[in-house]
Amino acid sequence: MLFSIFEDICQITVGTLRTCIRGPYRRREIFAHMANMGIESLPMILIATAFAGLVVTSEIAFHMDVAMHTVEMIPGFSGQFIFRELGVMIPALLLVAKVGASTTAEISSMKITEQIDALRLLKINAVEYLVYPRFVASIVVVACLTLLSIFVTLTCAIAFAVTKHGFSVMEYLNALGPFLATIDVVCAVVKGAVFGAVIPLVSCFYGFRCAGGAEGVGTATTNSVVTSTVIIIVLDFLLTYTFSLIM
Repeated sequence: MLFSIFEDICQITVGTLRTCIRGPYRRREIFAHMANMGIESLPMILIATAFAGLVVTSEIAFHMDVAMHTVEMIPGFSGQFIFRELGVMIPALLLVAKVGASTTAEISSMKITEQIDALRLLKINAVEYLVYPRFVASIVVVACLTLLSIFVTLTCAIAFAVTKHGFSVMEYLNALGPFLATIDVVCAVVKGAVFGAVIPLVSCFYGFRCAGGAEGVGTATTNSVVTSTVIIIVLDFLLTYTFSLIM
């Protein structure tokens, strides 16, 4: 059983990476999935990250005031947390719930209605046709949404600090500067791209293995979301630790 799972994962991953190198590149499908994943997810991402910026600034300010009796370090601590964790994890986990779940449900439905078998009869590679466009689109979309999420979260954090704690915008940015470097942006983009790669691979894996009708679709979707979430959290730790060694 475990060997079969490992074999399926390897086949999907290797097949996807091989298509990235050799083609066919299916640009039309990639752009369609990018629009579906990115544009339709924007309202959810913007609302969640905006309030996340307000929450993190409020909490950091409260605890700093209690422990240190000053809020002068708000920009540094909130900025680092936003760039390294909050602005990266929120869009990834939200897209797991939205894009990952919908992808698994779609592929699972195709599996139980024998549409994937029909693709094989037509000599169409299911990995090239179904996984590869989603894989490329997800990497690009999650990386871009990560940068947008960081910008929105930081903007709301600045707005809260300015209105609640008397900072000026330039004062906040000047205090933020020493705590951030180019490597923080690189780390955020790399994390976003890696998380974006995980979502379609895991989602399609569970979709291809779906069995048991409508109940099987629900089970596959649940397992996909849980597995993707756990993998992203583990990868977040590993990537954070790796980048901390070079920062």
